[in-house]
Amino acid sequence: MPGPTGESNRLSLHARPPVLCLGPGAQAEAAQAQAIRDFGGVAVCAGGTVPASWLTQANGLSGVIWWGDSQTARAYAQALAARKGAILPLITALPDVAHASTERHLCIDTTASGGNAQLLVEAANA
Repeated sequence: MPGPTGESNRLSLHARPPVLCLGPGAQAEAAQAQAIRDFGGVAVCAGGTVPASWLTQANGLSGVIWWGDSQTARAYAQALAARKGAILPLITALPDVAHASTERHLCIDTTASGGNAQLLVEAANA
């Protein structure tokens, strides 16, 4: 994404910390994990039921996927909200790219360090 004034713009996607896939059931966990991996993310399957209270202390996760009943979803959401630090999302539908990866944009503006003044003039007159 070059600009007329000599800047450098770089966009990159990086995997977030793992997303915990809770199913319910092995088939749902596998589908959840595949959806995260399809977006370049890292998925961890629970391999069974996880108590909601465990989520208040679990570290190293960027979110939790649950496709089961609303009562369990509420308990998981409350546990995630009770955590210290950032609140992690409870994903109750198909995840998207934002759940799996984070976007980084590096912009280096070279005009202040001797960029092309003629390009600045042309951009201003356009």
